[in-house]
This record gives sequence, C-alpha cells and structure tokens, in this order.
Amino acid sequence: MVTIREIAKKAGVSRIVVSAILRGNKQYVRYSAETAQRVLRIAQELGYRPHRAARGLVAGKNLTIGVCFAWQMAEVYRHPAMAFVMAGISERLGQDDYGVLLRANPSASGYLPTPDLFSPNEVDGVLLIGAIRCDDPNLASWCKSHLPTVLVSTPPKLATSLNCTDIDNFRMPMIAVDYLARQGHRRIGLVLPGLDYTCHRANLKGFQQALEQHNLPFRKNWVWIIGYTAGDGYRFAQEFFALSNRPEALVFLAEIAAIGFGRALIEQGCRLPDDLSLVIKEKIPNQMGMLSGIVVLEAPYFQLGQVAADVLLSLLRHELTPPVQRFLSPSLRVISP
Repeated sequence: MVTIREIAKKAGVSRIVVSAILRGNKQYVRYSAETAQRVLRIAQELGYRPHRAARGLVAGKNLTIGVCFAWQMAEVYRHPAMAFVMAGISERLGQDDYGVLLRANPSASGYLPTPDLFSPNEVDGVLLIGAIRCDDPNLASWCKSHLPTVLVSTPPKLATSLNCTDIDNFRMPMIAVDYLARQGHRRIGLVLPGLDYTCHRANLKGFQQALEQHNLPFRKNWVWIIGYTAGDGYRFAQEFFALSNRPEALVFLAEIAAIGFGRALIEQGCRLPDDLSLVIKEKIPNQMGMLSGIVVLEAPYFQLGQVAADVLLSLLRHELTPPVQRFLSPSLRVISP
C-alpha cells in the first residue's frame, strides 16, 4: 500500500505538504500550483488511495453504512434475491468509496432489531433489508432514530415518516391481472405464501383493485395462503387440481412455493396456457424456465439495492427531503410454448 511518505520522497517535499495537497488544504500549509500538480501526478502514478478512516476523520464522517436484515442470517440464506440486493448496494456504495458494516439481527422472531444495533460513531446511516411483519414493534423506534435510515421493504401505513425503497408489491398483481384480462380470462385466482408481511398485504390489495378495474369478480375462496416452501407449492397443486370449481388463471406470488407447484404441473402433464394460465413471480432468475407457456414477473432486485443505497447517500448529502419512498415496477415476460 502506497504511503504519504513514499509520495513525499519521490516529489521531494515534506509529508506535511503532501498531506495538505491531498486534502486540498491551503489554509495552514503554503505550496505552489506546480508542486500540487507534481504531488497529485505522483500519487496517481503510484496508485495512492487514502485510508478510509483517515478520510472520514478529515470529513467528519465514518464513510461506512450499516446493513441489517429483518431476519436472522440463517433465514436470509433461504432468500437468494437478497444476494442481488446486496450486490446492488455494494456497487453503489463503492462508487462513493463507502464501506459496509453488516450486522446480524439478534432477534429470532422475524422482527427488525432496535436502532441501538448501530452506533452513530461507527456508521453514517443504515439500510434495513427484508420483508417486514405487519405488527413489527420496532418500526416506530426506527422512525425516531437519529441515524438516517432507509427501509428496503414495504412499510405499513403507520410508518409514513420512514424512508423506504421496494419492489412495487401493490402494482405487481395489477400487471399480472391486466395481462390475463387482455387474454380474455375472467376467472382469476391469487396465491400468496402468507399475510403476515406488509408486502403480501399490498399484493392482495393490488389484486382486488385490478379485478375491480377490469370488472372481474373477486372470490375469497380463490385466494389461497399456502406457505413458503417448495413442498407447500407441491401440496397445493394436488388440492387445486382436485377442485371442481377453480379459476382458469392464477397469479402465483409465492416464489419458492412456485418451484414445487411447477414440479407438480410437469408430473400431471399440465399444458400452459391451455389447461391453466399462470403468472408467477420469480425470486431466482429463470427459476421457472422449465415450464413453457408460463408468464413470469421479474423483480429488479439488483436495481433495488442500487436505488436504496443511492437514496441513503443522497439523504446524507442533504439532497433529498425525507421521507423518501420509491417503488420499482416488475416486468412481465412470457416463456413461449
């Protein structure tokens, strides 16, 4: 690693002068424009990068962003999309040379940690990632936190003062229903993994509004809450095809359960979209590629991480006025039969 001492030796000036030039400080140290150009050229040639802690000390910042998931790390590993979110966050923070302090959630209950998980002495702001339970008791504390915070999730209506970014979970089923309605379908059902999380409540509301806009009937018994695993999706398929009165099209928003559902469709020789029109939200890119005739909702998880980090950096620079809430729309892709 190149040091200020090496730059000073090659430039033929003192370390104090080099330090002042690299910090742009001419208040207490005198140097000529020619000296400054020579020092900066040598620093670039040698590949000098100032130590983050040292730069932070000069700037009065930590140059570090705290990151925590709503779940414990063992649960995070079950959600591959989080890797794309983290990649987007890391790329955007790296552009401004910010570091990341990833801290595990000590709670095993699926609720957010409390704000004291991070100290203002170690991070400049915090990104909270992951689906949020509707009754999370710690959201109110984050709304009052002195640390700039961006929730990478859909907040409940009561948390209106909290900055957030997320996939547009309300619009997602509207895109699916609009597509199915244009294909001539009127009997459309919805599959969700659960209703404990704010994102799934938003899914349900968006689905109901989409049916209303297309003058299509909403039937409570055509909304299924099936669970979160591939096994849950497989078992649901057996129940679904045993029904005598079932919808002709499904909006399937239980991403991991969709894997088991797809397996059952293949085993039963179900032809899409002839036997069933199916729109599924993908958590893993091309996870449903083995099913021809299926329609997938692709969520921009990498972009979500980038936007979340960009919002937080903009808040730290006072370029945005909180609360900031941004939602990214998914895209629709048809896998041709």
